[in-house]
Amino acid sequence: MEKFLERYHSKITWIVSTVDRMILKGHILPFFQKSNRHYYLFQVKVLFKDFWTCAKKVSEVIKDNARELSAKESQPMIPLDSSRISKEDMARKIQEEDKGKKGLLCVLKGVEPCVSFDVRGNKEKQKLEVVVRERKGLFLSFYYQHKRFGFMQVRLQTWSPFQIHRMFTPE
Repeated sequence: MEKFLERYHSKITWIVSTVDRMILKGHILPFFQKSNRHYYLFQVKVLFKDFWTCAKKVSEVIKDNARELSAKESQPMIPLDSSRISKEDMARKIQEEDKGKKGLLCVLKGVEPCVSFDVRGNKEKQKLEVVVRERKGLFLSFYYQHKRFGFMQVRLQTWSPFQIHRMFTPE
C-alpha cells in the first residue's frame, strides 16, 4: 500500500481509511418514493395486481444466475438454517480449507429480515398501491478471495428492491 501511495501521491486527492473493512451498500433509490415506484411499473407496463408475478420472475433470474455461477466455479451453494449463523465465519472456514484459492469461495443463501415491497389496497382511494414493508426475504452472499482486494462479500437481496451490499477486507 505504501508503494502505491508513494507512486501516485500527486494524483491522490483523498484517502479512505478503515479499521478492517470497507462496506458499500446500494439500492435503487427512486423505488423508495411511492410516485417513482408507480411510474416505473407504469413504464414497464406492469399493473399493480401483477407486481408479485413480475418481481418473482426477476427473483428467479437472480437465483438461477447464482446457481449457474456456483456450478461454473465448482463452489458450493450452501443453504443456511438460521439468520443468526455467522456467514463470514463460515466463509472464512471454507477459505482456510481452500488455502491459496482465488475467486469464488462459496455462495451462502438464507432468509433474513428485510425491507421490501408489497401490494396493498388503499381503502381511502379504493385503489391498489405498492408499499414499503418489513418482511423476510432470501439473501445470497457470495464470498470471494480476490488477489488485489482480499476477502470480499457481495450480499444480494433476491426480492424487490434487490438491495446489494459489498464488503472488502484488504489483507
